[in-house]
Amino acid sequence: MDTLRDNPEVIWGFLLALAVVLLLTPGVGRFARYIGVVDEPGETRRVHTHPVPRLGGIALLLGIFVPALAFLDLEGPYRGILLGAAIATTVGAIDDFRGLPWWGKLGGQVAAGAVAVGFGVTVDRFTFPGFGSQELPEWAAGAATIVWVVAIMNMVNFLDGMDGLAAGICAIAGSTFAIIGLSLGAPEAALLSAIVAGACFGFLQNEDKKRKEQKRE
Repeated sequence: MDTLRDNPEVIWGFLLALAVVLLLTPGVGRFARYIGVVDEPGETRRVHTHPVPRLGGIALLLGIFVPALAFLDLEGPYRGILLGAAIATTVGAIDDFRGLPWWGKLGGQVAAGAVAVGFGVTVDRFTFPGFGSQELPEWAAGAATIVWVVAIMNMVNFLDGMDGLAAGICAIAGSTFAIIGLSLGAPEAALLSAIVAGACFGFLQNEDKKRKEQKRE
């Protein structure tokens, strides 16, 4: 709580991300419907009963970028994370529009991870019970980080078969990491995590509103 009191931008970042996504998601959804970029009921791994617009990642990206630009010092790792996110979102949007082969999507994911690594984002050590903390050599740290980034992106993608599931998991993860960041005295990490959580909660709120409207129809 002391870290949070000294860094109120964690709360403001959460709220700004929430507001941006709440405002932008309906417009992005209408645009996606207008150009026909939707998931139809009955498609593989989809359980919804109404056409669902794609391109939601654009609203989420802007919901993260706006408060990050306002509150974060975008140097080093944080700049790499945001640039990597922009690459991943661009590849996802192209896939939504035209469809990409698996190697095209994988290439975009690897590029996103490589950009983050280039700006200093690395998994430089790991801990296993009974073995303690083990440090990775520099060459292995970069490769391990790219593999980790690609793995996380695909894990979230595989969750995206039910409305709100992927965003819900990411909202919980962002909130949890924000609390961990505050407890460890890392306010910038807590701020970025809170921004991600706010963006995801905004997206979930719009999903809930949309479902209620569909039930009334």
